[in-house]
Amino acid sequence: MMRHADRRSPSSVAPLLLQVSASMGLLLLAPTVTQALPTPPDQGAPTGRQRGGASRGDCVDYQDLTALVPVVDGIVWSQTSSPTPNFFFYVPEALTADMPLELVVQDSEDNYVFRQQFSVDAPPGILRIPVSAENAGLSSGEAYLWTFSIYCDAARPSSSVSVFGTIQRVDDTGVVEGDRPLPPDQQLDLAQQYAETGLWHEALALTLSLYPTDSDEAEYLEMLESLLETAGISDIAPTVPVREVPE
Repeated sequence: MMRHADRRSPSSVAPLLLQVSASMGLLLLAPTVTQALPTPPDQGAPTGRQRGGASRGDCVDYQDLTALVPVVDGIVWSQTSSPTPNFFFYVPEALTADMPLELVVQDSEDNYVFRQQFSVDAPPGILRIPVSAENAGLSSGEAYLWTFSIYCDAARPSSSVSVFGTIQRVDDTGVVEGDRPLPPDQQLDLAQQYAETGLWHEALALTLSLYPTDSDEAEYLEMLESLLETAGISDIAPTVPVREVPE
C-alpha cells in the first residue's frame, strides 16, 4: 500500500509592510519584506521534509521535488482556514500518465481524511492539487499530516520521492473576503491579508491564480517572490507554469 508552474521585480517596488497579530510569529526577510508565519504548537509534530532529497535510478530526476510550504522552527508547517485547501508542489521534471502520484492527508490517529492516487501529463513546474471533502474535510483546530509521493521507478514500485509536513486548520482569522469577484489588484491585496494572518495556503493559491490575469506583473512577482522566500524556497522561479490536477 502506498503511503504516506527568473525574473526579479524592480528594486523600486515598495516593500510589503504587514501587521501581525500577537499570536503569530514573524519572519523578517532581508532587506525589506516582512511576512507572517504561524508558530507550530509544541505537540511533537513530525519535522517533515520540504524537498525530496537524494534518490537513485529513474527517481534521481525528481529528487528536487519541493513542497511549497514553509519550514518554521525546523518543522514543515502551514495553516489554512479551509476544510478543503489546495496543496502546491514544485516538480523539477515532466510528469507522464504512466507515473503514479499520491497525496494523502491523515489525522492524529493516522486515519485518512483525504487520499488521492492519480497521474497527469504535466511539464516541469508547479502542480496544484485540490483537496476534496471525502470525510468532511479538515476540522478547525486540528493538525494533520500530509504526504505527497511520486512513484517514479517502474522497476521498483516501493521506490518513490516524497515530501511531507503538517497542516493545521484555523478559524476566526478576521480576513473579510466578500461575496463578489474582485479585480486583480484587490485580489492581490486580499492575498497580502492572508499572508499577514498566517493563512499560507490561501495566500499562495490566490497569488498563483492571478498570474494569467494580473496586469501589474511587477506587483504579482513581488508578492510571489516574497512568499517563496518566506518558505525558504527562493530558488524556484516565480514564472514557472502552474498545472492543476482535476478534482
